[in-house]
Amino acid sequence: MGSYTLDEVIKRWTRGDMTTEQVVGQALLIMQDIARRVGTLEKLREAERNEARVEKKPPEE
Repeated sequence: MGSYTLDEVIKRWTRGDMTTEQVVGQALLIMQDIARRVGTLEKLREAERNEARVEKKPPEE
């Protein structure tokens, strides 16, 4: 099963081209994609924070 954009899902559901069950399935696929993308962004941001901390660390004597 392919995944549609949220706007496309809403359009198809409004027109009666998708059942409620299909809409729920598509919504879950959309949320799964968003969760994966947010997770990637969080990891990148954390790496940036860690890198900034290392750069600010005073030199060891």
